[in-house]
Amino acid sequence: MNNSDSNSEQNDTSSELSSLKLALIAAAITTIGDGIATIAALTAIDEAKIAEKNDSKAQKDLDEKLLKMQRQIDRLSREMSKIKHMQLK
Repeated sequence: MNNSDSNSEQNDTSSELSSLKLALIAAAITTIGDGIATIAALTAIDEAKIAEKNDSKAQKDLDEKLLKMQRQIDRLSREMSKIKHMQLK
């Protein structure tokens, strides 16, 4: 029985070592996954900043076009008023 007990203890020790190795591998994979998730989050933040900057520039361009159109409308209105006054004289 002494030999049987020794084999049983070796199997238990071997099994524990295998479990510890698997736990270490799982922890390493989890750490790598967390690193990838962090990189993905940083990339998403950068993309959001770029999109916001582009949206802001597009809005500024639209505002400038609208202002230019308003100035043209104002100028045309003044010209029409002048023509109208000229016709009344």
